[in-house]
Amino acid sequence: MAVDLTRVQPPLKVYPPKANQFILKIIRLLTPFWLRWQCGIKQIETRYIDRLVEATKKFQDGKSRYMLAFRHPTTDDPFAMLYLLAYAVPEQAREMGIKLTTLPHSGFVYDRGISLWAGDYINWLFPALGGISIFRGKLDRPALNLMRKQITNGDSPLSMAPEGGTNGKSETVAELEPGIAQIGFWAAEDLQKEGRTEEMLIIPVGIQYEYSTEAWGKIDQTITTIEKECGLSNPAITPNTRYQRLYDLGIYLVQWVSDYYKAFYGNYAKIDSTNNNSEDLAISLQELAERILSVAEMNFGIKAKGTPIDRCRRLEQAGWDRIFRNDIKDIEQLSEVERGFADQLALEASYSNWHMRIAESIIGVTSDYVRQHPSPSRYIEVLKLMWSVLQRVTERNQDSVFKETPNFGDRKLTISVAEPLSVSERLSEYQSSRNSAKECTKKLTEEIHVAMKNLVLPSVM
Repeated sequence: MAVDLTRVQPPLKVYPPKANQFILKIIRLLTPFWLRWQCGIKQIETRYIDRLVEATKKFQDGKSRYMLAFRHPTTDDPFAMLYLLAYAVPEQAREMGIKLTTLPHSGFVYDRGISLWAGDYINWLFPALGGISIFRGKLDRPALNLMRKQITNGDSPLSMAPEGGTNGKSETVAELEPGIAQIGFWAAEDLQKEGRTEEMLIIPVGIQYEYSTEAWGKIDQTITTIEKECGLSNPAITPNTRYQRLYDLGIYLVQWVSDYYKAFYGNYAKIDSTNNNSEDLAISLQELAERILSVAEMNFGIKAKGTPIDRCRRLEQAGWDRIFRNDIKDIEQLSEVERGFADQLALEASYSNWHMRIAESIIGVTSDYVRQHPSPSRYIEVLKLMWSVLQRVTERNQDSVFKETPNFGDRKLTISVAEPLSVSERLSEYQSSRNSAKECTKKLTEEIHVAMKNLVLPSVM
């Protein structure tokens, strides 16, 4: 049952990880079927799995500890990671003649808010699979401590998605958060303090989805549907006009939303829809996301700071602080007047973060992603991002055509493993000074980013 975010709620509980081998076994058995029938994955390709086999063998032999830094383009990625560890790694180990003592598994980090939209079952399922929940919008020290303990003393490694949230694009790696590199250095220091000799590693993992050329018909139908719902009337789409139609649709939506925010939330600049320069659209998208975020920040009294994603996380946390009240011991004991004010505060927080969710979806849209490589997969990923914006805008309309995301057909999943990056080799430089620590963390984050980019394969045209 979904939580009513328009009314005051008790504080969000934290559920510590408590691995349940029976549940884990069931989930492992179900993973291939789930990928096929629920996620539409009809083909799986794996690349360079031997690198993870060797790292896993060293882990089980007590020679190394490691974290997996995995790509996060969609919400299906955790199932891809389960398949990697439960099926691809053991199979590759058998081919290499390497005997693993136990079936590989990994703890993982997840956003505490997932259960708010996915359901309460997350609160018992994820901890049973070794999941550690974290509040992304603030310094969550208890979660960080659990992560460090898992990395240095856990029976399995730890997986993290350094992109933070899903970016919606298989072939573009979003800007990485420095958290995984920082935690890697902390873990290496923890091992050093305990006098242990295991090497601390970070292993980037690529996850990529690809649609077939059979999806062109659905792509054209989806563009036409969005145009119709926006009140646009155009002739039938042809392969020669497809990109221009998508681009013009993006221009129209950006201008319309910009004009809306100008009219009702301040003096915002208009977008010139006659200018079809992709760089102008890119700038317009950035400016629109900036202005929408400013509305939410104004409502919460928060100053703009950091990247757009950083700002989204802080706004999300500000909303939760007003909805899930740590300062109220018992909501049921509130007087009617107190409850009324608390509910109104929650309602306003929920509506303020509605703007943030719009901006969050817009941030993922880029003007040149399709133009650079106009494959079915790239068209679909951009259309899905566009669709998610319209879903949020029309979510209170029960008859909205945007309620259900279009089904673009079956996909291929490719999982790739990069060469492990040694944190231990960088530790002495990291410890030499505070500036060196910052620079080492930055450089390691950049190396993880480059490794992830190098794992991306171009999709079919």
